[in-house]
Amino acid sequence: MKVNELVERAYSALLEDVERVGPLTRTHVVTVASRRGLSAEEAAQLLGLLLDASALEESAQLTVGSEGAPSGLSPAQSGAASVDGESAFEMRYTMPGKLGKHRIMNADQEVALGRRIQIGLQAKEALARGEDSAELRSLANDGDLARHTMVVNNCRLVFDIAKGFIPQSGELELDDLTQEGMRGLNRAAEKFDPNLGYKFSTYATWWIRQSISRAIADTSTSVRLPVHVWEQWRQVVRYRGDFETRNGRLPSLEEIAQALGKDPGTLKAIIEFASPLVHLDAVVSDDPDGSTLGSLVLHQVGPSVEDEVLDTAVLHAIEKRIEEIAKNYDPRFTRILEGRAGLHGHEQMTLEDLGREFKITRERVRQLEKRIFTIIREDAIVATLVHDYLEGRHGVA
Repeated sequence: MKVNELVERAYSALLEDVERVGPLTRTHVVTVASRRGLSAEEAAQLLGLLLDASALEESAQLTVGSEGAPSGLSPAQSGAASVDGESAFEMRYTMPGKLGKHRIMNADQEVALGRRIQIGLQAKEALARGEDSAELRSLANDGDLARHTMVVNNCRLVFDIAKGFIPQSGELELDDLTQEGMRGLNRAAEKFDPNLGYKFSTYATWWIRQSISRAIADTSTSVRLPVHVWEQWRQVVRYRGDFETRNGRLPSLEEIAQALGKDPGTLKAIIEFASPLVHLDAVVSDDPDGSTLGSLVLHQVGPSVEDEVLDTAVLHAIEKRIEEIAKNYDPRFTRILEGRAGLHGHEQMTLEDLGREFKITRERVRQLEKRIFTIIREDAIVATLVHDYLEGRHGVA
């Protein structure tokens, strides 16, 4: 196997470490490779050389299966960094029940894990390019173990940050905020550069807050608002809370705008847009029946849709029967009914107006109107329809 000068130098340095402290751990090898700027392929070559030279501890000499997972070894033998005797795999399934056991890591531990994570990601990229080898799969798996360790030992940071978002979280509860924050924490563990010199918690805070903010922006309103609008909304919430604490009252819109240096109209729009959704299944009473807002809003104070449809059908049948009666008598009856009752969209007319139209007196129009109304009242079909309408729809016998 041909190796370059960087790998040879690292190999020589590690052999000196073997002579001084004995067999090396996988973490030590990866850390040295990262410090010397070796790529994942070069780190894999270095690991292979050390395996051939029997320079690794027994727990670090993994056999890697086809899927990149350790074969035949327990998590404790996987070479992963552990806290209080638990490996990263074990701790992943005990969170948050054993949250207190995951102690805060110091800077050296964070740097070591960060380097293992970066080497692991490079190994995955090499595997994706088709450069398959047992050493690369082993490094990729080791990077995953390091990332899990980094995450479970910083999950308390997620809880602390998530609690601060509860007042403006909308529909999201603490568990939801924590889950979104863990996404950000995982992303931070992958992106963390241990060579820049700052603490991982400082770097991860931004990713956690960003992930939670985006989740709130995506779910709190019916129309998704940009993240920068939510940032302005949080400024309003913080100032309003501080103002109420100092003065014992809520500030006006003009006071908030003046303090934040923003236009009152813009602030009013932001407050309206960021108003939380109100769900119809929200419980509004302590009664055993669990009354919801929907049961109150949808409570019908008038006739149902079915009743209105039936009323319309009966009234249409009555109107049609009256038209048939009018046509069988004086042809002026239809026009009198249209004018006096406003049928078929016609405006109501006075007796004088109808008299001028028919060129008869007002009294004659009144007589014709009285006659047609008498005929209608005496019609058996109309009487039955009207009785059914009054009794069935309005309870009048």
